[in-house]
This record gives sequence, C-alpha cells and structure tokens, in this order.
Amino acid sequence: MRRIVARLSPRDDRGSAAVELVGYVTMVVLAGMLCLQGVYVSQAGAVAQQAARDGARAQALGQDVVGAARAQVPSWARLQDVRARTVGGAFVVEVDVRVPIVVRGVTSSEIVVSRDATMPRS
Repeated sequence: MRRIVARLSPRDDRGSAAVELVGYVTMVVLAGMLCLQGVYVSQAGAVAQQAARDGARAQALGQDVVGAARAQVPSWARLQDVRARTVGGAFVVEVDVRVPIVVRGVTSSEIVVSRDATMPRS
C-alpha cells in the first residue's frame, strides 16, 4: 500500500488572504479613528470659540461669565477652565475645552483646545 504524503511547497499561499484581510481591516479602523479624532478637535475649537465669545459678552453686560460659557459647551466636550480679565478698555475671556478621545465621553487632559475672545467696553 502506498502512502500519499502531501508536501507543502514554499510557495503555498493558503491562509495569506486571511492574514492580509486582518491587516487591511486594522489599518482602515485606525484611519477611521484618526479621522474621527480630527473631527472632534475641530469641533472642540469651534465650541471653545463660541463659549469665549458668549463669556466675553456676558462679562461686558455684568452677567455670569462661567455660566454663559458653560451653556455653549455640548455634552460630548468638557469645559476645563474659564478665565476672565480686563485688559485696557476691553473684557477678555479665555476658555479651555478638553477634547474627547475617539470613544464618546472619554477625555484626556493632554488634548485641550484654548480660545479667547475680546469684547470692548461700551
């Protein structure tokens, strides 16, 4: 009786498609997460700018600066700091907003967007 022995040649490609698919999927997921992080950073910049403007307007009107700034920050971002001061004849408000890290609700203290706004005295 003859035994049949299957020999694998060095050029056997079985399983290589699955390995390539795992590599491609990983790269696509990482690229998507990077794009989403970029969207979060740009949106946090717009939110911080609007919060600073509203805070400066509230300071010029003698209202609560922190409350006005906090009202502009959506639930997905976190207001880290609001600083109000008077420089010359203008009111200046600086706002720091922490940017979420890809997963909603998770933030880092290292990624912070800062914006300021100036409102002249009337």
